[in-house]
Amino acid sequence: MDASDWERRVDREFGYLRTEFACQVVDRSDKNWWETSVIYQNTTTAVKVAYSEEFDDVETDLIRLVDGARPPYPVFVSATPKLHQFGLGNLLMIRAPELWNEMKEQTGLSNHATATQLASAARALREFGADILRGDFGSFDEMEARVRAVARATEGITIWSPSSGDQTRVADTIAKIRTSYPTVPVATAAYRRHARRRTLWDRVRSLLRLLAG
Repeated sequence: MDASDWERRVDREFGYLRTEFACQVVDRSDKNWWETSVIYQNTTTAVKVAYSEEFDDVETDLIRLVDGARPPYPVFVSATPKLHQFGLGNLLMIRAPELWNEMKEQTGLSNHATATQLASAARALREFGADILRGDFGSFDEMEARVRAVARATEGITIWSPSSGDQTRVADTIAKIRTSYPTVPVATAAYRRHARRRTLWDRVRSLLRLLAG
């Protein structure tokens, strides 16, 4: 998806962010294989709308600016002291759960599917997220609590090593991870190396060595 084309499509529905909420388009990108995105931003809030190849749908995120800038997206939720970015679905789960149940069934990246999702997301944001667009982030605490609850049950790192692997290296790797992410659960698992399947030429060479003594 070309970034300029995506911006035009998004702005048909989200253009009110410029006219009503003093936003400007501050970024557009098609550099990542997994998404093409456009970002609207005012002095307090950013809205990212992405054509997501990774999730096969349109993703809309709400971002609280910190000192006027967009914070980096966290690698691990449980290792981040404060969350500043949430999908629109997290807000709708709180304020309009029935609408979200309908919207989450809207997927796909065809022209028709993306048009439907853009229209739905733009309407929902305008109706249920106007306070956030004006800099009121009172709802972010509740969204953060929900996201952290999910993260506690799902986040973690598993280190895979061969069953005969160097356990000292595994321990060193765990120590490095804990230095950067002390609250993220770390597990270890072992796999068995499969013996290489012998080819016909391997068998011929073995026979020649046997005959040669």
